[in-house]
Amino acid sequence: MAIQKQEFYEGAALHQLIRGAGDVRIRYCAPLFVLNERLQVHMKYSTVVRSPWAFTFNPDEQRLLLRRASELPLSIGLVCGADGIAVLSFEQYLGIARPHTAAIRVACFRKHREHFEITGPDGSVPGKVPPSDWQRLLDN
Repeated sequence: MAIQKQEFYEGAALHQLIRGAGDVRIRYCAPLFVLNERLQVHMKYSTVVRSPWAFTFNPDEQRLLLRRASELPLSIGLVCGADGIAVLSFEQYLGIARPHTAAIRVACFRKHREHFEITGPDGSVPGKVPPSDWQRLLDN
């Protein structure tokens, strides 16, 4: 079976997470990953080399995230090419991208050696998101 591009990006993100957290149990519950049976992670990726990176959430995906977030805490990992992973909680996501009947575009911006800025159709994540937040995702 051929390896899909998405699997390369998800694999790299999971590798960084494991290196940062150490012992992590990962279960795939399509299309999300369940970490240590206490946190779900939805990953999106962009192959663009430089900032800004754009991520689209279609209406079906938005409904799925709403439903799954009611079952177990949910975070969203945005894989920004080879530059790093920006992570936001589902609550932060809802603050910048309330559910719509059309596709939603979320964007990440990052200047060299700075943190990520994440924006959506309904605003921006307050402050900037350090790339190291991804490796510390399970510290909470």
